[in-house]
Amino acid sequence: MKLNIYFRANESAKSASSVNKDSTKETYRIGTHTKTDILKAVWLSVNNSGVTNEDHITVFCDAVSAETESWMHSTLETTDFQFKEVPPLSYCPGFEEHPFPNLHPVRINCSLALFELLYEEIEKGNDDDIFYLCEDDYLHRPETITMIKNLYNSGYTGFFLPYDYPDRYTIDRGRECNVILGPNSHLRSVPSATFTMVADKATWMRYKLDVIRGSVFCDDGWTWKAFKQVNAFCPMPSWSCHFQEGFVSPFIDWEQVFIWAMNKDKKNDN
Repeated sequence: MKLNIYFRANESAKSASSVNKDSTKETYRIGTHTKTDILKAVWLSVNNSGVTNEDHITVFCDAVSAETESWMHSTLETTDFQFKEVPPLSYCPGFEEHPFPNLHPVRINCSLALFELLYEEIEKGNDDDIFYLCEDDYLHRPETITMIKNLYNSGYTGFFLPYDYPDRYTIDRGRECNVILGPNSHLRSVPSATFTMVADKATWMRYKLDVIRGSVFCDDGWTWKAFKQVNAFCPMPSWSCHFQEGFVSPFIDWEQVFIWAMNKDKKNDN
């Protein structure tokens, strides 16, 4: 089994999904960290949580400076990697810009080009490979990548979300879930997810049409259907955290994880 990580990197200050419950204002990153700081911490946390030369990393670069891209090259923990430029989220193939820009009060986005590239990579992979699409604002604990490998090596199939969504315990608290024992922690079923997720090749291919359709509007609504049909679990406590106000997973000191990650910077010796 080979783990293939697809890391979407974007240095823009704001998140495409960072809207509050009123959908009228953007929420903010945790603390005083810039988006570049968070991108670097997440990148370091992924590379230092179990990545080896047996793993592959593809970086989908969207609005990443030459300086940051060079830094990412210098901090890789695998020799099997590639960097690919992708169009910005404002670009919608066939339309140049999104045809319905007023549907969303903050902004409308399109990730179709990114997911077409993702599926080109998945289709080239081996049948027993695992594919992880990782967004650049999901901080990882020191053992996360190792634990993902352990899970799939134990025979797990389907989707896996390394992030324990805090809203499952607030607005979603009345919904039933299944809890199982994984090789490294308890896991709970989830009804839906954003686009940071892991799956085996067969699962990704089964839902290719749904994923591609959803990518036109950056819409994760397809997960509500898919997660009723195949495994879809997240760990308790969380193995990663969406580094944004209101989305912090409980029981882990994520600021300490952030510090741990930044201390892994090979250029931080000065």
